[in-house]
Amino acid sequence: MLSYNHIIGNAWSLRNKYISHASTNVYRLVNSYGDALPEVTIDVYDKNILLQYFKSYDNTIKEGICRSLNETFLPETITEKIRLKGKDIQTHSISGTAIPKDFVVRENGIKFNASFCEGGGTGLFLDQRDNRKKVQTLAKGKEILNCFCYTSSFSIYASLGGAVRTTNVDLSKKAIEWSKKNFLLNQLDTSQHEFITGDVWDWVKRFQKKDRTFDMIIIDPPSFSTSKTAIFTVEKDIPQLIGQGLNLLRKDGILAFSTNIAKINFSKFFQVLPKVKYFTQKHYKLIDVSSQGLDFPVDGIHLIEPYLKFVMLTC
Repeated sequence: MLSYNHIIGNAWSLRNKYISHASTNVYRLVNSYGDALPEVTIDVYDKNILLQYFKSYDNTIKEGICRSLNETFLPETITEKIRLKGKDIQTHSISGTAIPKDFVVRENGIKFNASFCEGGGTGLFLDQRDNRKKVQTLAKGKEILNCFCYTSSFSIYASLGGAVRTTNVDLSKKAIEWSKKNFLLNQLDTSQHEFITGDVWDWVKRFQKKDRTFDMIIIDPPSFSTSKTAIFTVEKDIPQLIGQGLNLLRKDGILAFSTNIAKINFSKFFQVLPKVKYFTQKHYKLIDVSSQGLDFPVDGIHLIEPYLKFVMLTC
């Protein structure tokens, strides 16, 4: 059996070769089976490490993993999250003075506020790094709608790529406030952008009634959410979300849709796309398909394909 030093050393070797550490200090170091540590993920957030377990592990094994991380990276803190199915997430400080809260990390030279105190989220989904960069390269001169914006990382990239305005919608007031902090952190004027706390479904309807359209629309929904008017699941509502998004898209605009639900594989995802026609009269073209970054490898056995689907459409 490989030692934890060997496993983490191999994982670090890959990231060290291909991630630009001069501009990025936040990335996934270990991605479960893809890095020979089943049901374990390890994320580096500058000098802080987030260690997550998705199944029960013996304390001896956990101590070995932490020892290896301390020896290899000399982190200021290591935080552990236990994420067992059907149970609340448990967060513990393993080393360092406290669980890191409200600190700054850097991705592709862009700053983001992060926190390990927010349950399952940290403020930045690391698997979307390359897709955020893609949006940035396409954003110049565009007006952008970011649905389910969370902390508006896509909008930050787009704004720094020359977008003239972003409209950011999320049901969570806390997420919207976090979004504004991220804009200010990157010296972006929040008065030139729109932040809406509300139900995406409701706001999509309002925009349509007002004949308001956008050059680029980003739809990266949670797998499940409940509002005052509807229960939303990605698996059921993909065609409607894309169709209603296309209704707000200007000619030759781009709609980016993403989902990270593993059980909706690429094949199944493309099988539901024809149902989009029931929610829009526009004809769309698929122009790009991508997935997660190289720091999220899969082993091809336990997970036979990447879980993240990121597609771009135009009409």
